[in-house]
Amino acid sequence: MVLLGLLDEKQRIIDKLRSRLDPREVRVAEKDHHARREPRPCGLTVHTGIGCSYSCIYCYVPDMGFPLRPREYPLTPLQMAYAIAVNPYTLPSRSGTMLAFGSVTEPFLPETRGKTLDYISTLKRHLGNPTQISTKASLGEMDVDGLKRSDPEISVLVTIITFKLHPRLEPRAPGPEERLETIRRLSGRSLHVSLFLRPILPGVTEPEIQLLLKRAAESGAVGVVAGSLRVTRGILQRLRLAGIPTSSIESRLPRYPRSRRDQVVVPAGSAKRLVQETAQRLGLKYYPSACAANMDAHGLSCHACSMGPCGPPEGLPRFDADEALQAAEELGISDVSVSLRGNRIVVHTRRGGVVRRFAHMLRDAYKRAVVIRG
Repeated sequence: MVLLGLLDEKQRIIDKLRSRLDPREVRVAEKDHHARREPRPCGLTVHTGIGCSYSCIYCYVPDMGFPLRPREYPLTPLQMAYAIAVNPYTLPSRSGTMLAFGSVTEPFLPETRGKTLDYISTLKRHLGNPTQISTKASLGEMDVDGLKRSDPEISVLVTIITFKLHPRLEPRAPGPEERLETIRRLSGRSLHVSLFLRPILPGVTEPEIQLLLKRAAESGAVGVVAGSLRVTRGILQRLRLAGIPTSSIESRLPRYPRSRRDQVVVPAGSAKRLVQETAQRLGLKYYPSACAANMDAHGLSCHACSMGPCGPPEGLPRFDADEALQAAEELGISDVSVSLRGNRIVVHTRRGGVVRRFAHMLRDAYKRAVVIRG
C-alpha cells in the first residue's frame, strides 16, 4: 500500500509529536501557515526566518512586505514538524511531499543558521521527507558538517548568476568565489550540490553562462538548475537605479507588472537551452526545475509535471485505483472515481474544490500528474 500507508504514517507522526508538545505549543503550531498552506510544485517551502539582509536587487522579498532586517522563525523545531505533519495537503516520509528551504530568507544568515540546521535535523528525524535547501551564503566547514549530520541526502542549491555584476546586483551577499568554495566544501563531504542559476537575468547572466557552468563543474557541482526571473515594478526600478539596463528584460515581458507586488515571469527559453547544451558538454546534469535536483539527490522518480519526467518510469510507485478510493473514504471524500490513463491519474468528481487535498496527496504519493474532471 502506498497512499493508505502514508496516511497511517501521517496520523502516527501527528499523535507522537502532539504528545511531546504542550497544549499552547500545539495551538500556536496549528495556527501557523505551514499547517495549512498548499505546497508549490517544488514542494512545501519551509521558513527558517523572515526577511533577508543580503539586499539583492532582483529579489521579490521586499515587494512582498518582508523586512530587510531578518529574524528567526518563531516555531520550535518540534512545532515546525507538527505544523507540517498536520497540514492537510502534506504526506510524510521519503515518498511524501518535498520540502524546500530558502524562500523568504537566506537560511544561513547569522540570525537563521542555527534554526535552519535544527529544523532540517528534526524534520528528517520525525518526517523523513525529501528536502532541498538553496543558499548564497559562504558555508564554512562547521556549516557543511552540520548539514551532513542533519540530512546526508539533502539537495543543496548554491546560487551564482553573475561574476561581473555581482557587486551591483547582490551588494551584501558573499561573492561568487566564496560560493564556489561552498560548492567545493559540500562536494568534498559527498553532499548533492548543484549550481542554482536562478534567476537568469536577460542581458546579464546569458553572456556568462558558459563560464558559470565551467567554474561550478570544476568546483564539484553535480548539476545545474536554471530558473527564470520574476519581476515586479519595484525590481525593475531597483535594477535601473543600480545601473543595470532593463531593456532586454522589458522586451520579453508578456505584460508589464501592475504593481510593486505583482510578479511577472520573464521568459528565458533560449538561455535555458544554452544552459542545457553547456551542461551536457561539461558533464553536468541539467535540471529543468529545483525539484528535479531534489528527486535526483534522493534517487526518486517523478512524472508529475510537464518539466519532467524525472527518473525512470520503473522507479514510480505502483498505482492502485482501489487503494486510492479507500484513501478518499478515509479523507471523507465520496462520489469520486479514480483511474490511471497513460501516466496520469484522472479523478472524476462533481465536488470541485473538495478534492484538492486529495489531488495533492495522489500526486505526492504516486508521483504522477493528477487531472480532475467533472
